[in-house]
Amino acid sequence: MKFFDSHCHLQFDAFNDLRDQIISDIVESNSKVINVGSSIENSRSGTLLSKKYPNNLYSSIGIHPVHSLGFSVYEDKEEAEKDMIKYPQDLNLLREMIDENVKAIGECGIDFSYLKDSIGDVENLKQKQIDCFKFQIELAKEFSLPLILHVCKEYMMALEILNELNFKNKAVFHFFKGKYFDFEEILRNSNYYFSFSNVILYDNSMDKVVYDVPIDRLMIETDGPYVPPISKKGEINEPKNVFYVAEKISKIKGMKIEEILDISYNNGLKFFNI
Repeated sequence: MKFFDSHCHLQFDAFNDLRDQIISDIVESNSKVINVGSSIENSRSGTLLSKKYPNNLYSSIGIHPVHSLGFSVYEDKEEAEKDMIKYPQDLNLLREMIDENVKAIGECGIDFSYLKDSIGDVENLKQKQIDCFKFQIELAKEFSLPLILHVCKEYMMALEILNELNFKNKAVFHFFKGKYFDFEEILRNSNYYFSFSNVILYDNSMDKVVYDVPIDRLMIETDGPYVPPISKKGEINEPKNVFYVAEKISKIKGMKIEEILDISYNNGLKFFNI
């Protein structure tokens, strides 16, 4: 059965030993995956990977908030080998990557959870993040592309920035884990979508949001290689695990899993203009 994983990182090092088989399965099932960039380096490698499979893999290019500060905050071995990502990131290089296979800008946004007094002037670092976010909003406007948003807690700030820059394109709040108030505020803009990951399996805190989200603004994702379903904890999260997300959503909404997979697939095609 085909699926649409709206947010994955197949170009990350964690997939090196599994990538070929995973992509073979994606192609065989006629599924689609958005390879999302989080740095200049893996935005570039993501686009190169997607170009090899133009009917199944697509790209989004962007700078994750954690890479916006001009130096490394922590080492993520699943993302890349040490020193592979260069700082400071040259945002202007994103523009050079944009072609017909690049379907969105991001992931970008606001995430202050990495900021601690020990790493420098926190207020200055927050502003660096905001500036990086604003650059990518303007880039999305320039090329009429949607945004993939990474937001941790600061949903109201993200909405304020989007409004300040008069952003009118589509945007998806990836890995949505906000409060119900955040959900209601985001819902006011008909161009904004919600993407849910396997984290909704871990408890029932998102059940009301999932129940109330309009089906025409719903997408599903893995955020692979991160956050596998509970039954696969400790394993690398791969695109086909969106079936677990779809199953949980189908139970909450009282629908068939096939319906959720079909709806999210068609919403993915519409959102990313595929």
